[in-house]
Amino acid sequence: MLRLPLAVLALSFALGCRTAPPAEITPAADPAIAPLAFLTGTWTLDQPNGAEIEETWGAPRGKAILGSFRRVLGNGATPFYEFTQIVATKDGTILRQIHVHGNFDTDPRRAEPMTLKLDRIEGDSVSFVPVDDPEKAKAGSLSRVTYTRVDPATLLLVVEPKPAKEGAPAEKPLEFRMTLAKP
Repeated sequence: MLRLPLAVLALSFALGCRTAPPAEITPAADPAIAPLAFLTGTWTLDQPNGAEIEETWGAPRGKAILGSFRRVLGNGATPFYEFTQIVATKDGTILRQIHVHGNFDTDPRRAEPMTLKLDRIEGDSVSFVPVDDPEKAKAGSLSRVTYTRVDPATLLLVVEPKPAKEGAPAEKPLEFRMTLAKP
């Protein structure tokens, strides 16, 4: 089995070599997260106020898929970032997310990661809901997050809030219809 030192791989990429690295460096995705490959790519949304939303998902590898989110204002400032991990565990598929301010300080209200569990996956659509323990979930007023690949160039993110009061209707979900960025 061929094993190349990391320095050799780095040099080959620096020199423009585009051959695939040895198979043991890019493990196949766990069957629990392989169906999430539809998320892969950089997705953007231009907002009416001149801001841009950008969400990037790497391909599923091993037991995890990693994502990042940022909102860039018209003046170039980035008020916050989110970093997301979807991981296959012995207890199921879990989504964890942290939120940091533009200066990379943790938001005191979200110092602990939010933890959601896979609720359903159907084709190119996946939903996550808070884990059963509210103290562990850290989801605040979040009821559900759903990603749907509407077509090859469109990813729809829907964030559903819980009702403000028991028995009351929930506020309207937030919808982000993002377009696949061109490489």
